[in-house]
Amino acid sequence: MKKLIFALVVVAAVLSTTLLAFSQDDKQKPYLVKNFSLNNGGNLVTRTSGGSIKVTGTSGNQVKVEMFVRPANWRNRNEAPSKEVLEKYTFDVRQDGNSVYAVAERKEKNWKWDNDDALNVSFEIQVPENIATKLNTSGGSISLANLTGTQEAKTSGGSITLKNIKGNTVANTSGGSINLNQYQGNLDAHTSGGSINLTDARGTLKARTSGGSIQLQKVAGDIDARTSGGSIHADVTQLGKYLNLHTSGGSVHATVPKGQGLDLDLSGNRVKTTLTNFDGESETNRVKGRINGGGIPVKLSTSGGTTELAYRM
Repeated sequence: MKKLIFALVVVAAVLSTTLLAFSQDDKQKPYLVKNFSLNNGGNLVTRTSGGSIKVTGTSGNQVKVEMFVRPANWRNRNEAPSKEVLEKYTFDVRQDGNSVYAVAERKEKNWKWDNDDALNVSFEIQVPENIATKLNTSGGSISLANLTGTQEAKTSGGSITLKNIKGNTVANTSGGSINLNQYQGNLDAHTSGGSINLTDARGTLKARTSGGSIQLQKVAGDIDARTSGGSIHADVTQLGKYLNLHTSGGSVHATVPKGQGLDLDLSGNRVKTTLTNFDGESETNRVKGRINGGGIPVKLSTSGGTTELAYRM
C-alpha cells in the first residue's frame, strides 16, 4: 500500500512538472513588442501563416503588439528559431497613418507546413475599443474581445471566439468552431468543420456550418441558421423580421415568445408544437399556417429529424 501511495505521489509530481513546463512555455516572452497611438479608433490589419491571433480592446488610444515566434514542429517546440530560419520570413509590424499592421509571412510561396523550418508566429494585441480589424491566419485560432466597430476574422485551421463585441462582424473558419458571447450587431458566421455557439446575441444573425451543430442561447433579432450535419437549438428572447432554421442531418428545436402573430412553416420527419388560434394545415410532418392572425415568418425544417417549436410562458 505504501509503495502504491509513493508511486502515485511520484506520478503526480511528474504531471505537475509537465503541466508547469507547458504553462511556462505558453507564457513565453514575446519575440517583438511595439507600441503605437491611434486617433479615434483606427484600423488593425493582422496576418500570420502559422499561429493564433488575440485582440483585446482597452480604454485609451494605445496599441500594443506582442509577437511570439517558435518552431511549429513539436520536436523542437521549445527551441529558439535559428537566424537562418527567421530570415525565411517577413515580419512587418508598423503604423501607417491611423492603421496598424502586424504581419508575419513566409517569403517562399511554395513550401510545406511540416518542414523543420516552419514557424508558429502568434500575435497578442491590445487596441482601443473603437477599432476596425481585419484578421487572417492559416494555422491557428482567433480571439476578439471588448471591441466596437467592424470586425473580420478568417482562419483556415482554428476556432474563432468573440466576446463583448458591438458592430458588424464576418467570422469564417474552415477547420474549427465559432463561439460568441455578448454580441450586438450584424453577424455573418461560417464554418466548414465545426459547431457554432451564440450566447446573449442581438442583431441580424446569420450562422452557417457544414459539419456541426448550432446552439443559439438568449438571441434576439433577425435569425438565419443552417447546418448540413447537426442539430439546431434556438432560445429566442425577441423575434425580429424572421426566424429561419434548417438542417439536413439533425433535429430543430426553437423556443420563441408567446402571443405574437406568426406565419408558420414547419417541416420534418415529425413536427411537434402547440397550435392555438391557428388557421392553416397541420400534419404529422408539416405545419403551415398562421397563429394569432399571422405576422413574423417562422420557418423551421429538417430532412433527417424532428422539428419542435415551443413558446416561452
